[in-house]
Amino acid sequence: MDNNKIADSIDHGVGKFATESGNVVNDAVPLFDLSAYPKEQHELLKECNRRIEEANDKYRIAMFREDMFAKGLKAGMYFCTFDREENLLTFEFNEETRQMLGYDGLDDLPNEFDSWVKTLVPEERDAIVKLFWDSVRIHRDLPDITHATYRMQKKDGSIIWVTGAGRFIRRPDDGSLEIYMGCYRDITAQQELEEYFKIIEAIGKVFNFSLYIDVSDMSYRMIGTNEYVEMAPKDPDAMQFLKNNVDASVAESFRESLYEWLDKDDILAAIEEHGSTSMEFYSESANRWFNGVFLIGDRNEDGSIAHIVYGCLDTTDAKLQNLAQQKKISEFETEIYIDSLSKIRNRKFLDDKLVYEPCRAVVMSDIDLFKNINDTAGHQVGDEAIQKVAELLEQSVRKEDVVIRYGGDEFMMVFFDISKEDLENKLSHIKSALKKITLDNNPEVSITMSFGAAFGTELVNNLIGIADKALYESKKIRDTYTVIEIPDAHSHSHSRNHT
Repeated sequence: MDNNKIADSIDHGVGKFATESGNVVNDAVPLFDLSAYPKEQHELLKECNRRIEEANDKYRIAMFREDMFAKGLKAGMYFCTFDREENLLTFEFNEETRQMLGYDGLDDLPNEFDSWVKTLVPEERDAIVKLFWDSVRIHRDLPDITHATYRMQKKDGSIIWVTGAGRFIRRPDDGSLEIYMGCYRDITAQQELEEYFKIIEAIGKVFNFSLYIDVSDMSYRMIGTNEYVEMAPKDPDAMQFLKNNVDASVAESFRESLYEWLDKDDILAAIEEHGSTSMEFYSESANRWFNGVFLIGDRNEDGSIAHIVYGCLDTTDAKLQNLAQQKKISEFETEIYIDSLSKIRNRKFLDDKLVYEPCRAVVMSDIDLFKNINDTAGHQVGDEAIQKVAELLEQSVRKEDVVIRYGGDEFMMVFFDISKEDLENKLSHIKSALKKITLDNNPEVSITMSFGAAFGTELVNNLIGIADKALYESKKIRDTYTVIEIPDAHSHSHSRNHT
């Protein structure tokens, strides 16, 4: 059977699996041949054979253990036995395995198969357990030694990479699996180093220019370079070399901030806290935008940062693309969120952008007797009234607040930071200002509005219904405003008309 098919039972990237043939242990003490002895001695000889077989088993197991340890994998060991139907009978760890995984004794990590399962990384657990049982099921088609590299989870939750050799020990008579045993070695540091060098190699391809910097003396190795970097004066200190690059190629308006940024202590502190630190600048030499980034490289055994990586990423195309996208978004929002008649925000803007935003007040309002204006002066005059009311309302609120044409002659105002007193003053001012609106060729038409306000810190959506109730009260009188303050834990709601 193809060994690769077995290895494929682990999801791609979870671990590695391989096999090899082991040393033959075949120097057992021979058993008595019963046919060579009289029948009356057979019972005694059978007992002798049983004891010889038991001694041979112990000898073979000892030899297999010695063979495994001879491979230098002494950090940890597992040992499991099977019956002749190849059902698992026992499973045990040695103490080195428990220590490697941060457990303390048998009570902390019992000798059970489930204990091993528990030490596997949860998202990879099913695949690795499946590999174990697949290997047991077809062990006769495999060499007697297997190798596996995968991740395990220590008691404290941290993850380590382990590699190990397992050995199938088959019964001499029928070839059934008797013992499966093996050793572990923690290769986390080696694995991380290999992965790290892959990352470093990738960094050289991603960044336009990059350095691998030793924190202890600020010496560096160039990972990637470009023609503009080559023109800058070299210096053994990485920070000075980067400052030389700033002098040689960066636009003057960016230099001072870059000089301040290129401070070793500040960079290390920022990387320790956030994982990276970056700054955007414009290169006059290249006529391009760049983003300089410092990343953590690797750490010393005491946890301090050993190396950092500097990379310079060309962001020009992304920047131009982003500006183009912003322009398109702005044009799109203008098209779908602005009311074509009043030129203020529309109901769709409320539904898409505002309903679940917190605010201090929502005001609903409509033009008093608007139907009479349409009926007597015509719809064009009605449209003009809506336009001039919208303009007044928009001019009466702060830039941060929002005025919406809610529908027909109904308008809505959302205030994000206003006191109840200021809200009432605002509505009083608007009420007075409305009387000064004159419509072209229809000076006899006067405009008044009714306002209903819901005041209190809440989501916009939760204040709309209350503002509608307040508007209903105002419309009984017209040319007035009503404010309903929503109750908190210590007060009761109350409203009052203001004519």
